[in-house]
Amino acid sequence: MHANQSQPNPPSPQEQFEEVHLQDYLQVIYRRRRVVLLVFVLVLAAVSVFTFMQTPIYETSATLHVRDEKVKGGAMLGDLGLSRDNPIETEIEILKARTNIEQVVKQLHLNWQVDNNKAGLSFSILEFSSQAEEPSYRIVLTGTDSFRVEDSDGHEVATGKSGTLVRAQGFSLLLQGLSGHKGDHFRLCLADFNRTVQNVRQIVRASEVGKGTNIIQLSYQSADPQQARDVVNRLAQIYLERSINTKSEEASKSVDFIEQQLGEVRTFLGSAEQKLEDFKRANQVVKLDSEAELLVTRLSESETERNTLQLQLRQIDFAIRALKDARTKGEVYAPSVLQANAVVASLTQRLAELEVERRGLLTDVTQAHPQVQKIQGEMAELQRKLLQTFEAAKQALDVQIDTLHKQMLTGEAKLRTLPHAEQELARLTRLATVNADIYVFLLQKHQEARIAKAATISNINVIDPAITPERPIKPKKRKNLLLGFIVAGMLGVGLAFFLEYLDDSINDSESAKRVLGLPILSTIPHIELREKHDKIKSEEGQRILISQLEPRSPAAEAFRSLRTSLHFSGVKKEHRVILVASTFPNEGKTTVSANLALTLAQTGQKVLLIGCDLRKPTLHTMFNVAKTPGLTEILIGDCAVADAVHKTGFFELDFINAGTKPPNPSELLGSEAMTRLVLKLQETYDAIVLDAPPVLAVTDTPVLSRLADQLVVVVEVGGVQIKAAQRNIEILRSVEAPISGLVLNDKSGKGADYYSYYSYYGKRYGTTYTYGSDDHGYEDKKPKGLLKRLLGKK
Repeated sequence: MHANQSQPNPPSPQEQFEEVHLQDYLQVIYRRRRVVLLVFVLVLAAVSVFTFMQTPIYETSATLHVRDEKVKGGAMLGDLGLSRDNPIETEIEILKARTNIEQVVKQLHLNWQVDNNKAGLSFSILEFSSQAEEPSYRIVLTGTDSFRVEDSDGHEVATGKSGTLVRAQGFSLLLQGLSGHKGDHFRLCLADFNRTVQNVRQIVRASEVGKGTNIIQLSYQSADPQQARDVVNRLAQIYLERSINTKSEEASKSVDFIEQQLGEVRTFLGSAEQKLEDFKRANQVVKLDSEAELLVTRLSESETERNTLQLQLRQIDFAIRALKDARTKGEVYAPSVLQANAVVASLTQRLAELEVERRGLLTDVTQAHPQVQKIQGEMAELQRKLLQTFEAAKQALDVQIDTLHKQMLTGEAKLRTLPHAEQELARLTRLATVNADIYVFLLQKHQEARIAKAATISNINVIDPAITPERPIKPKKRKNLLLGFIVAGMLGVGLAFFLEYLDDSINDSESAKRVLGLPILSTIPHIELREKHDKIKSEEGQRILISQLEPRSPAAEAFRSLRTSLHFSGVKKEHRVILVASTFPNEGKTTVSANLALTLAQTGQKVLLIGCDLRKPTLHTMFNVAKTPGLTEILIGDCAVADAVHKTGFFELDFINAGTKPPNPSELLGSEAMTRLVLKLQETYDAIVLDAPPVLAVTDTPVLSRLADQLVVVVEVGGVQIKAAQRNIEILRSVEAPISGLVLNDKSGKGADYYSYYSYYGKRYGTTYTYGSDDHGYEDKKPKGLLKRLLGKK
């Protein structure tokens, strides 16, 4: 029936590697537009729901100034180290100390939690404590201001009224201002105290505003704006109070020490003065002579000086004991005694700097880190030098005291040369004078200590206290929606390209030519159905004679292009038999067969369309004719050919349907009766179009290929895997089928915008023109909007 045709050569390596253009990427996005839009909408919707459903978080902050100054006091007020600088890093660590956070949680009752207050009851909790393992209670109003307390198991714990303390076994509660309707309820829980402290400490933020400004910004975030404000202000207040208490503690110790000494000296002074008065009255002696009085004055001054040195010695002894104790325990201690000494001041300053450096390292590493060990060794060496310095100072004081003691012994020896009465008077006078001088000295120091204590102020100043935030910082709706918009688009496009990477189907003409090595006869764009087609389209709503219904449409033009391609490929044949096949069912081969036959008939040819798909015939539904009689009845001799031929009414196009489904379709189609029938029909018709079954599904098409002069392979865009299509062509070539080429059918609309294959766009007065329509060769047509094109709508 046909001559052997040379098969197309496979593509060369140069043809296989083609340059990728931007249009190729845009076609991928357009082809996967539904996936892109679906992912875009889902991601954007998820981000929107998350953003608008998220609990608003408020943040407020306060700024504190740490003054870099030295608090100066007397020699007896330096034990606390007030004369040393306090680095800003140390102040931040003190501010965030666990003990400070504990005070905040206690004072603000942050571990008291109220849940499920659906009635919106307003009240204050003045006291709440529980020893239960799970301290969770349900408070139910039994009246306007009375309530019942139930535990987590629903058992009644206690009853009470607003403003009255309720006590039960291991439970106490005091509510104030509670009022509502009977049956209103809420849940009151007591969270773990240590866990609450830890949570608050993690949220609290403190940092220096700018380098070297000594300004600390203290901030806190909470879902309750009032709570955020209260936490910041209360923590700042506790920090200030702690600073003042720490600095006034040493002044208090000094006042107590001096008061104790004053009490003892007052007793001695009173006793000495009383003895002196009694002696004068008993011996009728009023005063010493000038020589004795001068001697007593010198002895008194020496003794006063000795007592002052002894007081300093006691302070140094205390510092030495504290240093030795700190070294034994591995602690850091730097007494501020002898701060006027340049060596002591330098060692103390260096020790404070190393301590700050050590604390900074411990935030990132452990005690076993070599750098930490090195710093601790240097600090231990500094403490050792401090201890040596204090011990040397003690020895110097011992020498001074011993010298004064020897001077006093010399003076006392001179006093013993006086008469007995004058000796006793001089002794009593000296004793009274010395105690009086010491008493005056202590009174002066006591007054200084009291003034220092009263004048003790913190070097911390609150510049701006926290205020109630008006707007939440989270969620940032505009930012989230913008990021969601961008991420949704990126995910949609990314998923489209990922699916394209995984997709091994034929999606365009270039890939079809490359992998199958066959020419593209035509590309049928997606056929969009309209209401006016309802009476002509098939039951499945997909098979319509678009060439007759819309002859100016791109699809009709594509079928005319197919007709032209077949004409030039079979130009020497007068009575052609064209076989239309596909790889799988539902690729649109029936629609292609019918429209091809109609397009051939439009040129004036007499065309016969035969439904050769005996297994699943559907062609008869397109022309609204009965299923039988048909080809099956003709081949088995149950009816004549003339009885099975139907006039379609469209030009010179006749139609023979498939007929009854036989048990042996392949045998019928490969029989001599089929061969004789085709030869006989060729005498009557200029062209015969055979609608064949799918190649991979059954063997009918290879059998029919021997009767065909031209074979058209229909490939659904995006519906056929490359390997399946290659297997299809391999089968047809194995039987030497006369394959003319491929017809790409964008049946589902998954392909690119194939309208561009059949139309060109010109910009003239904002109108798009399609070739081959009116008398001038142009037809006005409004271009589609971008959104409608993406959605595949007209």
